[in-house]
Amino acid sequence: MKNPLDITDRETLFRLLNSQQKATVFVDEIEMQQEILTRVRGQDHVVEDVVKLVRQQYAKVTRNRPVANILFLGPTGTGKTEMAKAMAGYLYGDESHMLRFDCSEFSGPEGKTRLIGTPTGYVGADKGGQLTRPVLNNPKKLILFDEIEKAFSGVFDLFLSMMGDGRLTEQGSGRVADLTQSIIILTSNAEYEAIAKIQEQVTDAYEQIDAIKKHLRDCKTFRPEILGRFDRIYVFKPLPQEVLAEIAAIKTIALAKQFDLQLDWVDPQLMAEALLASFKVAEFGARELERIVDSMFAEAMIQARQDGVKCIALDRSADGQIVVRASETAALASSAMT
Repeated sequence: MKNPLDITDRETLFRLLNSQQKATVFVDEIEMQQEILTRVRGQDHVVEDVVKLVRQQYAKVTRNRPVANILFLGPTGTGKTEMAKAMAGYLYGDESHMLRFDCSEFSGPEGKTRLIGTPTGYVGADKGGQLTRPVLNNPKKLILFDEIEKAFSGVFDLFLSMMGDGRLTEQGSGRVADLTQSIIILTSNAEYEAIAKIQEQVTDAYEQIDAIKKHLRDCKTFRPEILGRFDRIYVFKPLPQEVLAEIAAIKTIALAKQFDLQLDWVDPQLMAEALLASFKVAEFGARELERIVDSMFAEAMIQARQDGVKCIALDRSADGQIVVRASETAALASSAMT
């Protein structure tokens, strides 16, 4: 008797089964590291490990949870948010694929509703949630919760489903958002000094992560069931002076690009002044340095745009004013300084 499932049928079945599998994405570890390091300085210990984690998880054909659940701890302005942006830009092609939530805006009971939508029968139920609706439209997202310790306790209930099963049901529509192609990152500056000491004292990797999770549990920063869902916990270090100097240069180049200018040279004394100003507000880290660079150079760059200059050199005039020169003078200005 003929087998009811002949070879043709088997091939059809295999094609159907394979069509249900998510396409495997292979991450170039070296390329991703280099991309992030062009934007994040002083946190190489985090970059190396987080890229390895993402590469390993992305290579899986199927997943029943997010690509990675990560906690970034550390003082403000050390690159936690910038690293998340860089990861989203590399993995998904554009930073617009990152959903960022400032948890100080979710400190009340309405925060949970904002994320997953209004229940059926209430005004706005058709609009969906600020988290669920974008993921329903495109599941490839990096989801960032900044300063998570400021969120309302009810918001943490959502993480049990998000981080555990990679699913979140939208109120109103009843549709289930699939987060198994997403990366979830939480940031916090709570307890980072105590965590840093634990890292110094405990050298074994497994004992270290156990000690960190126990500390966060005991000080009631996170519930035990949330801590158990993190794949990695990373501690960002305060930025030393030489790293801040690099960041100042990066921020100045980035500012020029925002004005559609190319920065060819900058007077080293101007960078030193930017650093000196940043030390006066050191507790705010690189974020404040960006504002200082903007306030120092934006006006001169606007003038360059108005003058039709494209490639520029930043210098200081004899009367102490910051000026922009055409790039043709950059080499002469540099030699004059030496």
